[in-house]
Order: sequence, then C-alpha cells, then structure tokens
Amino acid sequence: MTEEQFRADARAWLAAHAGPSHLDPPALPFADAGDDAHLERGRAWQRELHAGGWAGLGWPAEYGGRDLPAPLQAVWAEELAAVGAPPPVNLIGEAVAGPAILAHGTEAQRRRYLPPILDAGELWCQLFSEPDAGSDLAAVSANATRGDGGWTVDGHKTWSSGAHFADRGLLLARTDADVPKHQGLTVFLLDMRQPEVTVRPVRQMTGGSAFDDVILAGARIDDADRLGPAGGGWAVAMTALASERLQLGLGLARAGAGVDRLLEELRPCDDPILRQLAAQLVVDARVAQLLSGQPGSHAALAKLASGRVSRRYDELVDAMRGAGSMLTDRHTLRQLWLPATRIAGGTDEVLKNVIAERVLGLPKGS
Repeated sequence: MTEEQFRADARAWLAAHAGPSHLDPPALPFADAGDDAHLERGRAWQRELHAGGWAGLGWPAEYGGRDLPAPLQAVWAEELAAVGAPPPVNLIGEAVAGPAILAHGTEAQRRRYLPPILDAGELWCQLFSEPDAGSDLAAVSANATRGDGGWTVDGHKTWSSGAHFADRGLLLARTDADVPKHQGLTVFLLDMRQPEVTVRPVRQMTGGSAFDDVILAGARIDDADRLGPAGGGWAVAMTALASERLQLGLGLARAGAGVDRLLEELRPCDDPILRQLAAQLVVDARVAQLLSGQPGSHAALAKLASGRVSRRYDELVDAMRGAGSMLTDRHTLRQLWLPATRIAGGTDEVLKNVIAERVLGLPKGS
C-alpha cells in the first residue's frame, strides 16, 4: 500500500469515527485516578480502533496486527493528531508489553495476552523504575523469590503510568543477587488485581494523578508468567524500552499538531523575541518528526529530539502568557510532556550514551 492510499484510508475512517462530539478526548491516554468516565471513554475508543483495524499496526497479522512499517505508523499518528483524537488507552500494553511478549514470550503467552491488549480487555502498566533505580535501571531491587512453581515478589515501583487502572504489569525484578547486576534480572507478567499489590496515585504539580507508586508485598506470580528465561530480564527490558522509544518518536506527530495550534494562537506577532522562539520551535519540531519511526537504537534519536521540542514549547508558552502559563489546562500538550514524558524511555543523558555506543559505535565511557 502506498503512503498516499494509506493516508486517504486513515482520513476516511477518522472522518466517520472521530468527530469531536463522539470522542470529547483529552490529550492524555491515561485517566487520572478516580476518573472512571475518562477511562471508559478510552476503553470504548480503543475497542472502536481495534474493530476498524487501527490497533497494533506494527504487530504481526497472526496476532491481530497489520505488519505495517514505521513510516505508515507515523502517518497514522499524524492523522490522529490532526483530528485531535487520543492515542489508545492501552498505550503501555500496545507499545511496551505487547512487543516484549511478541519478541520473548512463549506461544501460549502470546495467545493468552496479546488479544486483550488490542481490544482493551486487559490494560497494562510498566513496572520498571524504582525510587533508587531509574536511569540506572539495572539497579532495581524489587526481589522475586522462587518456590512452589511460582515466584513471590516484594518491592517498590514508581512513576508507573496508569497503574491505578491496570489489570496487568510488565515487571522487572531481581532474581539473583549473587551475579553481576545486569545478569540477575527477570521480567514477569504480573496480575495487578491481587491484594498483595497496592497502588498509590502520585499527585503531580499539574493537579493530575496519572502516575503511581506500586508496592509489592508478597505478590504471587506463576512461573508460566515469567517472560523469557530467569536471569534474562535485561534483554527483555531493552526490547520493551526500544519499542517505547519508537512509539514516543511516532507520537511526535501529536507534538506537531500541538505546535501548529500554539502558533495559531500567536499570530499575528511583531515581537522579535517571540518570533525567534517560535521559529526555533518549528525547526526543532520538524527535525524531531523527520527522526521519528527509526527502529532499534536509532529510536533514541527521536526520543532525544522530543525532549528538545518539549523545552522549546514551554519556553514559547511562558514568553507568550507570562505567569498565566501556570494556569494552562492540564490536558494540553504542555501537560502531556510535563514532567514524566521527558524521562520516559530514558533521560537525555541515558539516550546520549545509547546513541554514542550503539548508533555511532563509540567505545563505552567516551
């Protein structure tokens, strides 16, 4: 299929299914804690996307996807942004957990977990970061102990997007403390609904609570829900993070739409400082969009570029609105990037190391 035909198909479907009165969407896929109406709108929207063939575009067809390359996925993201439609409510499932299960799961795991990801039958969160393990992800200390055909997990995860409504979590835990830290990790598919899992929404400075602390106190996991080999969790986590960075890059189409709306608010403008800030934002947003859709380690380039666009956007909003910018509606692009998505998929420093070592081929520590 050509890009032109795909874009035409996407526009036609969205014209029929994504009118403003139909969706009334916020910019964020993650409902705040307690916002059940937002969550149900998100579930209904994802079911509609799935029924129309617009969920899991990059997944293999045998698991409900369409085997589409990244450039066509970027076209879809652009068209979604153009009509103001939200991304799937099960974004973590589709962009992070699903690709990890596809790459490292057993056939039984794929058949069990992939279909309800695409139709929002089961919502997912990512349980990687901890209070003392973020940029240094291999330092995670949540401990999984093996016994009786399963595992018992204790620990504390943080900044887990949408954990308060998640049915399942992609969990990175330490299973062997006597080997080098990268070798002692395992990934699990955790049932979030068990009483041994406590979710505490984190109230942000924006007023929202889309992210959570997750306390694991004797949480149980069957060995059948271990993803990949015991001790092989680092490779699984890297697959998940690479996919997350790719999807963040594809999501830059939404940034472009937000930038366009901000520029419409700015026009006409004779202030040379505002004009310069706006010009720099346009340049950076365009560069970021051109970098989107890169697979593997190259996805770090697009993710790094998105952080620059985020900062430029904030600079222009502050210059345009002054102190009033602090009252910006928390469902705008500004809220989408503040603060969590600036560190999602890796901080700038981590991404620069990835680019240096895996893209440019420089030696470690250079």
